[in-house]
Amino acid sequence: MITLNNIPGQKLARKILLNSFNRQKLASTYLFYGPEGVGKWSTALALTALLNCEKPLKDEAGNLIDACGSCRPCHQIGNLIFPDLLIAVPIPPHKNDKEAAELVAAFLAEKKNEPYKIITSTRQLTIPIDSAREIKRKTAIRQNAGIKRVILFYQMEKMLPASADSLLKLIEEPPRDTVIILTAADPGTLLPTIQSRAQKIHFRPIGKGDIANYLEEKYSVPAEKAGFLADLAEGSIGRALSYISDEDETSFRQTAFLIFKSLFVKETASAAATLSEMINPNNRGEVEKILTLWQSFLGDLMLLKYGGNNIDITNSDLAAELEILAARISRPDDFTRILDYLKNTVVSLRRNVHIRPALMALAFRVRRHINQSP
Repeated sequence: MITLNNIPGQKLARKILLNSFNRQKLASTYLFYGPEGVGKWSTALALTALLNCEKPLKDEAGNLIDACGSCRPCHQIGNLIFPDLLIAVPIPPHKNDKEAAELVAAFLAEKKNEPYKIITSTRQLTIPIDSAREIKRKTAIRQNAGIKRVILFYQMEKMLPASADSLLKLIEEPPRDTVIILTAADPGTLLPTIQSRAQKIHFRPIGKGDIANYLEEKYSVPAEKAGFLADLAEGSIGRALSYISDEDETSFRQTAFLIFKSLFVKETASAAATLSEMINPNNRGEVEKILTLWQSFLGDLMLLKYGGNNIDITNSDLAAELEILAARISRPDDFTRILDYLKNTVVSLRRNVHIRPALMALAFRVRRHINQSP
């Protein structure tokens, strides 16, 4: 299993948790926040292992520095079968408890196989209130002496407000020997009352070198391709993995670029129509992936506009076309506004807004900052 010191990047997050652990001052509730695919899930499991490891590793001063990764509790945690690791994850709509259990099992199987995988669905994902109720029921059962229970609510922003509100009592009065971990891309999506009761730990984008190494070592991706995918990944191992898992990623990126280009070269109504025709409004994960690629294209436009060269940009194979598009944006403020629109739309999608209206609004906003002629 992945232990704390084996997690790529996130040096500050690991340091905070280890220092608190060795001073016996761990918080009762943590909020791990930051982009998807950067290690929030892995760190939650690694902390669970450290809390319950039978043979933890120590430094010369006698401080515990990591779980062993091989004892019985570590093995159970890595396989997501530790009895006192309680996990709630977002799943699609379901007909009954049996189907819900199957969806949760499928989600956990994917995360067990690849902890950094970003799991998406063509359907809206939410954390069912029944999951929260079941966890609260289980916390009423005392764990064995010496065991530290960990409760993980993964992608907490996908829990409906009414359901999240029901967790306040659990967070306000956590059971003994229990650590609650909430994860979210943006803490602002959670109820203020929940935010105020959790210690926040920011998970930052991972360095390109660490991402490339992960792809090379675990998936035998050739070094040159691993470096290219790390450039595209915007600091997320999970995002890089989504690129190597697609059978025709080059075609997907080209499609994303064609739609992006239409916003620059077509009239507003025509550009919006292209967006509507070429993007599947029923696949939220695919739409988010396209918008992430657009952020990469826009970053390249900024570099080309303000002194960068073809070597510096991420999408170097599209350099000639990107240079033409860069000429259609006049001011630095226009780049900033467009980037804000893209980021805000991604956040809105994660809040399960309707995809088509959100994309239409995005198209019209972006067009305001693009010159009608080069």
